[in-house]
Amino acid sequence: MAGAPQALRRLSDANVRIRIITHRLLIKYFHQVAARQTIEWLDRYDIPYWDLCFMKEKAAVGADLYIEDSPDNIKLLRAEGHKVIVFTNSTNEHLEEPRAHNWDQVVDMVLMEMENWEQNSA
Repeated sequence: MAGAPQALRRLSDANVRIRIITHRLLIKYFHQVAARQTIEWLDRYDIPYWDLCFMKEKAAVGADLYIEDSPDNIKLLRAEGHKVIVFTNSTNEHLEEPRAHNWDQVVDMVLMEMENWEQNSA
């Protein structure tokens, strides 16, 4: 996605703990290859992350904030009470805000959330 590496580096520099959650372990006996391909892809595109989670149930990660584009995942996360920013694509335009249309908006929204957390915890 255009702008993603730069945006994620800005968030990482702001001490945001980035967790990549993916469900790529779909094919039996292919897990090592899928994990290696994912890590190589993230490294090639210079995507910073603290954790790499291979799991279907994204809510199990327990993140403070999710950035998601899959309508099914967004609905499930929200139904379980998790805060989700919708990354807009043609399949999720019908879902409620908060919503980001590009990675610069993601950065602004995440940093604003962090500021709100810091103010509420003071």
